[in-house]
Amino acid sequence: MRLDQFQNDYFNANFQLLVLDAEGIVQQSNSSFLPVKKGDLLTELHPFFEGLLNLEISSKEEQHFYCIHLEFGNKELITDISVTQIEEGIFVLIQDLTTHYNSYQEVAQARNESIINEELILIKNAELEERERFKNRFIQNFSHELRNPLMSSMAITQLLGDSELTSGQKQMVEVLRDSQLHLKLMLEDTLSLSMIASGKLEIKAAVFDLSKMLELLSFTYKTKALAKGLEFNFTKDERVPEWIESDRKRLFQVLTNLLDNAIKYTDEGAVSLEVGFNQQYAGKANLRFSIADTGRGIPEDKRELIFETFSQLTSPGNEQGTGLGLSLVKGLLSLMGSTISLESIPEKSSVFSFNLDVKIPMESSFKHSQEINTVATSLKIGRSGKKYRILLVEDDERVLTVLFKILMDTGKFYLDVLSDGALVLEQVIQNPYDLILMDINLPNTRGDQLTRIIREFPFKKVKQIPIVGITAFAYEDHLKAYKEAGMNTVLSKPFDKEDLLNTLYSFLRN
Repeated sequence: MRLDQFQNDYFNANFQLLVLDAEGIVQQSNSSFLPVKKGDLLTELHPFFEGLLNLEISSKEEQHFYCIHLEFGNKELITDISVTQIEEGIFVLIQDLTTHYNSYQEVAQARNESIINEELILIKNAELEERERFKNRFIQNFSHELRNPLMSSMAITQLLGDSELTSGQKQMVEVLRDSQLHLKLMLEDTLSLSMIASGKLEIKAAVFDLSKMLELLSFTYKTKALAKGLEFNFTKDERVPEWIESDRKRLFQVLTNLLDNAIKYTDEGAVSLEVGFNQQYAGKANLRFSIADTGRGIPEDKRELIFETFSQLTSPGNEQGTGLGLSLVKGLLSLMGSTISLESIPEKSSVFSFNLDVKIPMESSFKHSQEINTVATSLKIGRSGKKYRILLVEDDERVLTVLFKILMDTGKFYLDVLSDGALVLEQVIQNPYDLILMDINLPNTRGDQLTRIIREFPFKKVKQIPIVGITAFAYEDHLKAYKEAGMNTVLSKPFDKEDLLNTLYSFLRN
């Protein structure tokens, strides 16, 4: 078939040529796709043409009409129509663009649907972000409201434990301590997960004694395992360094969550903690931590589920716990540049393990002696006969009561007590204090704002007073902001008696 035949066939199939007289009677037609022949009155075929004949048509200008829908019988066409005045009458060119317009409409519809879907995604994301912000605000506020009564409860329990008690009373105090510790750990885990989700949790590396931390874990969980009738095994490769630089708090959090789970879900047999040495290079070491148990095991189809927040394999109520542990472990290890691995045989055993890069400090012996000197200094101050004048600023009566009791029982302090932040500056100017112990959230003003003002005082003895903040807001960015305001350090509620006294002693001169 020749090219001119293709051209002729396709042209005839898509174009209708008509010549009309002044009354709209067809004089010529190529009868391409419209059922029109010579002598037909075009205005009777479709109403559009009746309006067309009423137009003033110039021979100089061609008039165009786009996207005209023409119906003939059961067939609907979408056309473009051009009209021109010629000597023989009116020339009408009708182009069948049904396929083109339908395709364009489909594309436009798809584009509109795509835009709508994008908008829906944006709306959904905004809704999810708002939910996340609400959740984090709720956790933060809930944490704040819970920390003060927990602080009071823990302090009073500790004071009771230090008093003369019968054996039965001592057992009840121990139950209280265990319950409070469990609540404190759940609170810390919930807050940590919230901080991970909001991107506010930072890994803070520092030099610490890894061996001492592992010995503490071994002692603690050997006791817990024994109480449940289980064996506990701890092994450490002799090449594992004694001192490392990493985030001790987060590593401790990971290991305690894994060990708690191992003991919780093991009914008989043993739980073991193994610390191995993979390699050392350029002042760094790669260590392997492994927690194994002879417990219930985890089915293969549930191994991803257990790392999701609030997920437990057992039915609610069958086991204690929030379902946060493994989700927190996964999040913390991700921030520390590691991943958690799981090997499990259902009804037989499970092994959770991870590899962790740590730095090996060059001055570990110096750090060690420095820590010993710090402890020795605290003990020396604690045993000396000197008494220190402290300004205690706290608006919560329960917390104020236990702090006052703890400090007065040492016999080392003269205490002035305030509950209103507006009175702090006047008190500081009029009295020589060795240290200020001050809550952050105070009536009429804030502890960090007062600290900024004190640090700007022209009086050297005033501006250099050590200031220890106490707060129920434990987000990392909060603590950082308080220290930037000039506080020497900040204690997050709830803290125990030893933490409080050791912190105060470290800022007092003998």
